[in-house]
This record gives sequence, structure tokens and C-alpha cells, in this order.
Amino acid sequence: MSVGSIYCWSMWTPKMTTLSGVVASGPVDFTLSEVVPVFSCAAVGLGMGSAALGSWVDKVGPVKAGTTGSLIWFSGLMTAAAGAHLHSLPLIYAGYGGLGGIAWGLLYLSPVSTTMKWFPDRRGLATGITLSAFGAGAAIAPPMIDYFTQIFFEAPGYLGTVADLALMTLDDGSQVLANDPGTQVVVATATDAAKVGLSEGVYAAGTGDSGAAGAFASLACLYGGVGLVSSQFMRAPPDGWMPDGYKVAEDNVTGGTDVGLPLKTVIRTPQFPLLWMTVFGNAVGGLALISSSKMVMVDIWGAALPSIVTASFATGYVATLGSANAFGRLSWAVGSDFLGRKNAYSVMALGIPVMGSVPFLISNAIESNAAGVESVVPLGIFVGGSVFAIANYGGIFSILPAYIADLYGSKYSSSIHGAALTAWSASAVAGPMGLAFLRNKAEREAIDDLTANLDPTLFEQTFGATLEHKDSLIESKTLTINKLMQISAEGVPDPTPHLYDQTFYMAAGFLGVAAISNQLLKPPNVKKLLADSSESENELK
Repeated sequence: MSVGSIYCWSMWTPKMTTLSGVVASGPVDFTLSEVVPVFSCAAVGLGMGSAALGSWVDKVGPVKAGTTGSLIWFSGLMTAAAGAHLHSLPLIYAGYGGLGGIAWGLLYLSPVSTTMKWFPDRRGLATGITLSAFGAGAAIAPPMIDYFTQIFFEAPGYLGTVADLALMTLDDGSQVLANDPGTQVVVATATDAAKVGLSEGVYAAGTGDSGAAGAFASLACLYGGVGLVSSQFMRAPPDGWMPDGYKVAEDNVTGGTDVGLPLKTVIRTPQFPLLWMTVFGNAVGGLALISSSKMVMVDIWGAALPSIVTASFATGYVATLGSANAFGRLSWAVGSDFLGRKNAYSVMALGIPVMGSVPFLISNAIESNAAGVESVVPLGIFVGGSVFAIANYGGIFSILPAYIADLYGSKYSSSIHGAALTAWSASAVAGPMGLAFLRNKAEREAIDDLTANLDPTLFEQTFGATLEHKDSLIESKTLTINKLMQISAEGVPDPTPHLYDQTFYMAAGFLGVAAISNQLLKPPNVKKLLADSSESENELK
């Protein structure tokens, strides 16, 4: 459960982009495209670490693997805390992304492989219960992150309103006080300031504390301690153990606990790349949403329904997705024991219209709002669709270990599972980084459209520079959509809610690829493969 909080990177993203400015992004703050891939880095660490350490987990057992993973998770969060305090992006990547990813892999593989060996007759249920804890960790983490960041939060120095101060824009696009050029400032709009409970105006950059470093350190101690204690209670069953009354059917070669194809045989079967693509395609959209869920909610619905979608609403949304993740892991795993693993994955293709319809829901909400009707129906449908999508995402990974055991046997399931999780790592790069790229592209196009219809004189008066300096103003976070909307003509629509349209279309496309791959996947002839494998000759006796 402790490492399940790694899914809540979207709760950290706003803090990571305002470490210096605190109330809004400052000139030296990290950009969204710089911090979103931290989650992708953790995912790569999970996949690569799982693939490399899967055999080691099988060898040393769950206690040593769990203890090691907990210590690494503690170290990772403490390193991330140091990175936030020192404003060091490499340390944040190394801690949350690198060490966090390795810990994730160890704390993921060890309980899953252990429970499947205890319950060979109900593999889906066993993995579902185990992996639902990861989702539960993601559900309870958002309020905890909020709590600790608020404890350590310090407001930056307030200098006054924009009207009361003379500001000067430097060549790099950053702004300073005209009478004190050594004081860099951050101009916070009402929208920016409301996110942290402050007033709009001008703040001194580099003052205050976002609370991220203290929160990271606090959670490191909490999660590290919980992980260390709980790891001591995991035990694997004796070799050849079977539940009372459970008998493996003669034609079920993979039904026992001591039979299985070794990894080097598995990766040469045609089924493995199809399974890999099924996992990859199904996970891309879910990971894109998970990695930036709070930001997505605020950007889309905070602009469309500002009186409803507050900062606390967005935090609740992230927690709801964590609960959906937990519920999906349990319900899909149990359901797959009856539906079958392949059929369960097939049902997840219903996510294609869910993802593809989001831009139309947004347009409907904006049109209703413009007509003076604040309809919550589109928001409700979006939240419901998000819950369905993330429940499916959770189901992908709770079904996967049992699917692997059904296809290839459970003896080497940890190493095979680790290799299959490289698909998840790839999707965790494609999803979040795809979202960041497409959002940045849409944001730049929106800024270009807004400035094209803006009076150049008004632009220069507002930002202290001409339109020719637009690129440097964007780079320094001085020029944003929020600030442009404040000086745009009445009736100009806010483009922010549509920044993610292409991301949702991308997710729908990848779900289609997954659905096709799953339909092409047929069970391998394990008996023949075992006979052909020199490493497994004794397993047929």
C-alpha cells in the first residue's frame, strides 16, 4: 500500500512547477514538460528493475525482497525531498523516478508472486486482493500529501498589486521591480492565487516554501516504516504446496505451482509480444490521466465550471481515481476467474468511446456555461468515464499475473511478470510524455491565437515587452493563457479546457491497438514447449 502512493505524482506536479514562485511558476521554476516525465522515469525503473530482479525475487523470497524495496523507497523519497529543497531536478528524478521505480518493482513483484503460489486455484482473486492495496495507497495518498504540504507551506513575500507597483521586464522575459532590479517577482492571477489560498498580485520570487520538501521527507519516514514492518510477515508456501481439496486437471499443464516455462523460452513465443502490446495499449491512456489527473481536472473543468471545480474538488478527484484503481484491481481480477483473462481484457475496449468522447463533453459544458446554464452533467459523465478508465487500468495489472500463469505456468511467474512489465514502463513513457507534448503544443497554439487578436500596445503595456519577445516571455512563464485572458476582449473563449483534446484521442487509438492484440492472442502449447526446453525436462516427470 505504501508504494501505491507513487501513482499520485499528479499531486506533486503543481508543487514541482512552483518550487521557487510558490504562488505561481517563477522564472527558474521547472516546466510541466520537465516534471511530468518523473513518473515515466519511475515506471521505467519499475519495468527494468522488475525484469532484472524478477529472478532474484524468486530466489531470495518475499521477506528480503520486501525489506529491500522498503528501504529503497524510503531513500527515494528522502532524495526527492532534498531535490525539492535544493531545487535540483536531477535529485528529484533520481529519488522519485530512479530509486522509487526500483522500489516499486520489488514491492510489486514479491507479494504478487507469493499470493499466487498460496492460491493456485483462485489466481485472479489472489492477485486482485494483493494489488488492490496499491490502488488503496493511491486513494489515501492525496489527502495525506495535501496535509503535509499545508503543514510545511510558507507564503511568499507579498509586494502589492500590479497597479501599485512598477515592474520591468528583462531580456530573458522575467520580471523585476523597476526600483529594485535585483528582486525577481512572480505575478499571480486570481486563478493562480486561489490554488494556494492567497490574493492575486505581485510576490517576491524565491521566498516562501511550497511545502513539497517537508512533505516528501514526512512520507518517506511513514512509508518506509510501514513497508519494513509489513514485509516481515510475508511467507512463501513450501515447494509443491497445494490447497486442501485442490487437484489440477490432467489437461491443465499450467494449473500447478511447480510447473512453468522459463523466461528465455517465453519471450520467444509469438504470444508474448501480443501480450506485451495488449498491456501497453491498454495502459497508455490510464497512465496519461493518472500522471496529471489533478492538473487535467483543474485545467478542463476549473475553467468550464469554476464555482464547482475548486482545488479541494480536484484533490478529491485524484483520490477517487485511486479508489477506482483499487476497485478495478480487485473486481476485474475476481471477474477474470469467471470470464476468463482474455474476455476480461476484451471488455476493456469499451474505454475507446469513453476516451474519444471527452472533447465533446467539454464543448457541451462550455456551450451550456456560455448560455448561462452551469450544467454539471458533462462533468459527472467525465468523472464517471475517468473512474471506468482507471478501474480498467487497475484491472490490466491485477489480471496480468494470473494471465501469465495461465499461459506459461506459475513457477517462473516473477521473472515473466517482470519482463511483461516493460510494456507498462513503455506505456508510462508514452502516456505522460505524450500528454505533456500534446498539451504544450496546444498551449502554444492557443497563446499564438490569443495574441494574434490582441492590441500590440495593450500587450506591451501589460507584459513590458513587445510581441517580438513572446518566446522569451513564454519561456520565463511571464506570458500565460490566464494572463492573456485577463486582457482579451469580452467573449473570447478560454482555450484551456481544450488543451487535452488530442491526448484523449491518442488514448482511444492505443486502446484500439490493445483490443486487436488481445484478440490475436492464442494460448501456447505449453506441453510441447516444456518438452522442447532442456531446462524443463524434469518438470514433465
